[in-house]
Amino acid sequence: MVSTKLDEALSARVRALEYTAPNGREQADAGLDTDAGFVRLERVKVSVRFTGELAVVEEAGLWTEFRSERVAVGTIAAGDLERVADLDNVVAIQGNRRSRPLMPATASAASAAGDDPLDPADPVHAFAPTLTGEGVVVGLVDSGIDIFHPVFRKPDGSTRITSLYDLTLRHTLVANGNPTGGTLVLSWQPPGTLPLQKTPVLSLPLTAATVQTALNAFAGIAPGDITVTEGPLPTRSVIIDFGGKYHGSTFDNAGINDIAVAAILTGGSGPSIFVRRGRTFSRDQINAALSANPPAPFASRDWNKHGTHVAGVAAGFGPPGCCSGKRTVGIAYNADLVMVRSLHSDHDDMAGVTYILDQPWRPDGTDPRPVVVNLSFGGDGTPHDGTANFEVFLDDRLAGSAKRSIVVGAGNNGGLFRPPPSATPPPVPVRFKGHGLHAMGRVPAGPTGAPVTLTFVVEVDDRVADVFNIWYPGPGRLSFDLTASPLAGGGPQPGVGQSLPAPVTPGSNVVATLGTGTTAHSVSVTSVLTDSPSGKRHISVVVNPAGNGLISQGAWTITLREIQGTETPFDCWLGLTPTDPPARFALPDRDRTRTVISPGSGRLPLTVGAYNPKDNTLADFSSRGPTVDLRLKPEVCAPGVGIVSADAGAKPPNLLVPHDGTSLAAPFVAGVVALMFEANKNLDHLTIVKHLIETCDAPVPPTPPTQLDSGWGFGRVNAEKAILAAMPTTLAREHAAAGEPLVLPSAAYPAAHVPVVTRVREVLDRLATTPTGRRVAELAATHHEEVRLRVEHDRRVLVAWRRMHGPLLLRRMLLSDLAHDEPVPRTLGGQSVGDGLARLLDELARVGSPALREAISEHRDFLLELPGARLSDLDERAGLS
Repeated sequence: MVSTKLDEALSARVRALEYTAPNGREQADAGLDTDAGFVRLERVKVSVRFTGELAVVEEAGLWTEFRSERVAVGTIAAGDLERVADLDNVVAIQGNRRSRPLMPATASAASAAGDDPLDPADPVHAFAPTLTGEGVVVGLVDSGIDIFHPVFRKPDGSTRITSLYDLTLRHTLVANGNPTGGTLVLSWQPPGTLPLQKTPVLSLPLTAATVQTALNAFAGIAPGDITVTEGPLPTRSVIIDFGGKYHGSTFDNAGINDIAVAAILTGGSGPSIFVRRGRTFSRDQINAALSANPPAPFASRDWNKHGTHVAGVAAGFGPPGCCSGKRTVGIAYNADLVMVRSLHSDHDDMAGVTYILDQPWRPDGTDPRPVVVNLSFGGDGTPHDGTANFEVFLDDRLAGSAKRSIVVGAGNNGGLFRPPPSATPPPVPVRFKGHGLHAMGRVPAGPTGAPVTLTFVVEVDDRVADVFNIWYPGPGRLSFDLTASPLAGGGPQPGVGQSLPAPVTPGSNVVATLGTGTTAHSVSVTSVLTDSPSGKRHISVVVNPAGNGLISQGAWTITLREIQGTETPFDCWLGLTPTDPPARFALPDRDRTRTVISPGSGRLPLTVGAYNPKDNTLADFSSRGPTVDLRLKPEVCAPGVGIVSADAGAKPPNLLVPHDGTSLAAPFVAGVVALMFEANKNLDHLTIVKHLIETCDAPVPPTPPTQLDSGWGFGRVNAEKAILAAMPTTLAREHAAAGEPLVLPSAAYPAAHVPVVTRVREVLDRLATTPTGRRVAELAATHHEEVRLRVEHDRRVLVAWRRMHGPLLLRRMLLSDLAHDEPVPRTLGGQSVGDGLARLLDELARVGSPALREAISEHRDFLLELPGARLSDLDERAGLS
């Protein structure tokens, strides 16, 4: 029986070995030129959770590429998987699981609607906010970045990107353990329908020329498509770069499969050869690409556009003239950016986090810099309880360390799904929307208890395998049955679908066919008694498209029956494929709780949900908690609807685009964390989380954090309050004593996403709650239009307005939550606002209408009392409170 320490994919690989190499290692040793030998020796990317000494695991066959305290990431020969899993200090071995971005491909109608945010006038850009992320690194593991986009460039045109690590580019053959000889075979699956390609058996030492010749013989490789350099192996690594028709500027290298290796080696100590994928681009290399004349193709490109948009939210900068009609794009716009372009697999994502936190680009002899990592992706193939290897890896990288933080999107799986009535025409496929993907319940104790049935609906044009996972704890045992849509055929009577030949019992692995002819579907079901490391029982199901390329549309039914005599709770999650309309549970069965996806369901990373800043309501799509082990997730929420940011590959003037998703709420918080690090470079992650949750604004409507399934956590992140809480005490006191307000980049204020007319109305409504405020509001309503015209058309008035930082004062009043009771600060930019206001009033009196001059004469003393004063104090002083 296959070890339960191996996940489903690795278990299936081990079972497959029984068919290709039934005689085990003896047959594999016959040579790499046989299929049996190759499949046993081919190295597989894994993450291994372990206890005690890692060296014991490495001696058994693991080659470690990088590690945390409890998780090692690397490769194991397929034939060694069970041997490694059998070790006492191995807890779990998981394969290279895939994840997905947390943002739809197009903006919703809600995103595109509404007025543009307040225009960033030059005087506001000229006045530097208090904090902009200076000296902090914002790292992102995502789909890449458009290095040419102006929001990622400094005013002099050079890049703000410190390092770009593209894990879709370059394959490097590396030897480990000092082998002195041996043989190897390389294999590669070309894009499209071509069969797997394998080289002849190659011998060490291996030169670049030999590899070049061997790869040039592959189907799918034309002259110029591959360049091989360096070597010879094992002394020096061999580097393989794709070019020609596969050049990264014209072909998405995410569609290029890994080059795999299988080897039989001699000499050395535990020798192995593996393929490391990825290529780094330094700041100098990026600047060279930016300044190239004529422009040259750049190998790393954000084909998906997701990473560019996410990076813009966290740290983009819209210099004057760059993004006309829009606002300053990002929050920490003076932070240095590090982007890791990932294939969104566990191996890549953990490699990306490691690259960002370990800071290998940092000049020798310099101290580590504060860094916040943003992860706007996730997946559903885990028990949602924080036990997955990736989640444990992130916990390890955060535990006990300062100057680092990790922010994760909660996921977009919280929405409802209402299937259309059967009488309506076939629905249009809906992609990217993670609605109706979770069901939960309790199965009555068997054998007499009634079964539980769940219905999921397959939409039209579903062409990718539908995958779902059922997890359940306790001593109970669940059998599983599946009934196909009647449209698949083969049922016992018209209108009834075909079921599995027999229910699948715990501990079984079954492959069956449902349907007939061109609508016959291969279905695989694996029921594991004890999944490691969660300790739960696990049923994984894959429904493959039929011969016609489609999964039959309509209602499919899952039947669960308890057979041990114990009532058993369960959770079931349907997988979401970004390029395909997913199967979804019917409305009576769907449950929007427990939909926070991995790694957002981990313990230490800060998980962020999304709300609509225009009305402060929770986004319908935002995933809800709690985790299965009843922890509060997400902890906080941030703006995630209608978020305007950089559009990869866009040309002026349409450089920005709105999108929705927790993918955008997470980098909002990451940008805020960068400002917190600038205010206090010695913060640790737990302290950052504490400040953020303790300063949150209440949800709308108010919901306590004890309501674990609300989706709000502690509420809406308030950047101003969180940053003030993070400041060292001495700095906060100096700030308060100077009377200088905290000024943040516009994007750090959720109100920046609200139409200007709405914000003005809200400010006037707030002022009207106090007698002094009403007086200010009445003066503004009566004279604001004339004052605006005088500022625009009289140079002396304009100079006075700008010298007192009037645009910034107005912007702060419209955006800041801290400006409610003290709308006019005592100083701005180190200058007295009162003195500047007096000069402005003098100039307005000089050119104003009789009515304006009369108002200035009557209210001058009152207006000059406003700087640095609280409205409530002025009310009390005037006896109006």
